[in-house]
Amino acid sequence: AFKKKVHAKYAVSVNSCTAALHLALKVLDIRENDEIIIPSMTFAATGEVVRYFNAKPVIVDVDRGTHNILTDEIEKNITSKTRAIIPVHFGGHPAEMDEINGIAETHNVKVVEDAAHCFPSLYRGRPVGSLSDITAFSFYATKTIAMGEGGLAATDIEELAERMSL
Repeated sequence: AFKKKVHAKYAVSVNSCTAALHLALKVLDIRENDEIIIPSMTFAATGEVVRYFNAKPVIVDVDRGTHNILTDEIEKNITSKTRAIIPVHFGGHPAEMDEINGIAETHNVKVVEDAAHCFPSLYRGRPVGSLSDITAFSFYATKTIAMGEGGLAATDIEELAERMSL
């Protein structure tokens, strides 16, 4: 039911958004010394999961109004070691996903959305959960769907969903 709501082909249930982010980076084959761009305004888990792989979180600034990652800061911080971008949709406000996906495509990097606080938000008429390679959701007690605990990874890429399910 959740995957239908966010217009994703696949959904993998996990115990937390942190676990969903961890699995996302795992199936994207993140390795030691890879760089992952994350926003400065986020929960510690966003950077923590990057460190699980001995990769480097590259922390970039956010917009003062929305607290979402600034796309020009993403562009300035991409290097040959950059493998992914993790935008965090802050307080129900989706990040500028068209611009982020464009940057990712130009530089051949993946996008994993941290949507812990962003269900059931829309970005330009499209549900968060259908906008990137993988989207991680949280069902913790303080989130928009509160179940006490839980998380989910949504994707349209069958291979990634199968690998996360393993």
